[in-house]
Amino acid sequence: MEASIPVIDLLSPGSAGAIADACGSHGFFKAVNHGMDVGIVETLEAEARSFFALPEGDKLSSSADLSKPLGYGCRSIGTNGDVGSVEYLLVSTVNSNSTMPIALCNALDEYMRIVQEVAGRVLVLMAEGLGMKDTDVFRGMVQRNDSDELLRVNHYPHSLRLEAPGSTGFGEHTDPQLMSLLRSNSVSGLQIALLDGTWLPVAPDAESIFINVGDVMQVLTNGRYRSVRHRVVAQAGEGVLSRLSMVYFGGPAPTEWIVPMPNLLQPQDTIFYKGFWWGDYKTAAGRTKLAACRLEPFLLHQLAARETPQSATVLLLNTTTTPE
Repeated sequence: MEASIPVIDLLSPGSAGAIADACGSHGFFKAVNHGMDVGIVETLEAEARSFFALPEGDKLSSSADLSKPLGYGCRSIGTNGDVGSVEYLLVSTVNSNSTMPIALCNALDEYMRIVQEVAGRVLVLMAEGLGMKDTDVFRGMVQRNDSDELLRVNHYPHSLRLEAPGSTGFGEHTDPQLMSLLRSNSVSGLQIALLDGTWLPVAPDAESIFINVGDVMQVLTNGRYRSVRHRVVAQAGEGVLSRLSMVYFGGPAPTEWIVPMPNLLQPQDTIFYKGFWWGDYKTAAGRTKLAACRLEPFLLHQLAARETPQSATVLLLNTTTTPE
C-alpha cells in the first residue's frame, strides 16, 4: 500500500484520536478546517514577497547574526556550516525588529496572533488524543508569558537555486520544540521521512496547514508521538516558482524541565529519556549539525543495533509500551 500523509479535519468529532494516530505513525499531518483567516495569511505572504524582492543591501540591514539571531538570513542555516537555497526571516512572538518595513512588521504580528490560536487548539487535541485529563498541559507549556515561540518565513528563490544547482533547499532535520505549524504557497518541495527511512513528498496545499511533532513532544510522550525528520528539496528549472512558507515553532520556557510525563506512564513502562532544561537543549541543538539526532544523548534505553537516526527512532517506537 502506498504511503500517504494523514489528513485531519480539526472540526471532526474524532479529530483528537486521529491526531494521536498520526503523531505516532508519522509525526506529521495535514489539517483542514483550521479556521485561520485567509486574508491575514495572504497579507503576510504578499508583504514577505515584497521584502524578499528588495535589494540585497536593504534586506541585510535586518540581518540575523550570532549576537542577534532574529531577523533576515540567507543560505546559512545555524552556525555549523549548514547551508541551503533559502533566505528567511526569523521573528519572536512580539516582533521588535524596527529595521523591517512597518507593513511587514504588522503582517507578522497579525499572523502570529492567529497562528498561536490555531496551534493552541491543536496542542489541546494532541493531549486529548493521549487520554490526558489536563488537556491544556501542552498549550500551557507553549503559550505562557516566558515561552519560546518563533515564526520563520522561508523563501526559496530561483536565483539561489541557479547559484547552487542541485542544492538542498533546507536540509533534513527534526524540530527541537513541542510542535511546529507550517503553511506554504502552492509550490512543492517539502518531504518527510517515514519510519523505514524513505522520503515521502508532501503535496503543497495553500488552503491547509501542516503539523510537525518536535523533539520535546517525543520526550514528553516517551516516544508515543515521534519527532518527524523532514527537509525541503529545491526544485530546478527555469519555470519553477519560488516556494514561500511560514513556520510557527511552539517551544516552552527556557526553565521548563522536559521529561516523560508520569501520567502517561504505566508501572511496567520503560522510561526512554532522561530529563533536560529546554534552554539547555535549545542551546546544545544550535551547536550541532542540522541532520544530527539531537535526542540521542538523552536516551536511557540501550539501542545498540541502531545505525542511523531514523533506525534509532524505529527501535524506540517498536519497544514503547502504550497504555490501553
